[in-house]
Amino acid sequence: MKIQTERFGELELPENRVITFAKGIPGFEDYKEYVLLPADETGETPFFFLQSTEHAEVSFFLVDPFSFFEDYDVKLADQQVERLALEDPSDAIVLTTVTVKGEMKDATTNLKAPLVINNAQQLGMQIVLDNKTYQIKQPLFQTADARQV
Repeated sequence: MKIQTERFGELELPENRVITFAKGIPGFEDYKEYVLLPADETGETPFFFLQSTEHAEVSFFLVDPFSFFEDYDVKLADQQVERLALEDPSDAIVLTTVTVKGEMKDATTNLKAPLVINNAQQLGMQIVLDNKTYQIKQPLFQTADARQV
């Protein structure tokens, strides 16, 4: 299938790469189908783009939060596991949205509401975690001074 993207131009992708968000993503409920694209060609980066297959301008910059926050913990409710049709926890991919205003060193990520994708079934959803320590605008790159505090 061919899709148009603002960032990458026209892409040819296999149909089995399409991830369905049955209820869309909050704020983008009209768009249900996306593809996950590595942010660089090597695929060695923890950064991705979640690109809508339905609208070229709709794309989310994502990161694997475990690459930056080793203790990050995502617990899904039974209802969420059911909606995602998750049979094996290893099928789950957890990514968080990244916001870059200005320079990349000042980027933040939303640890409070990760995207969870069932990689086996190609189903996804955004969930809100019931954890008061996770922030919506968590600085992604912490300075050495901040880590020592």
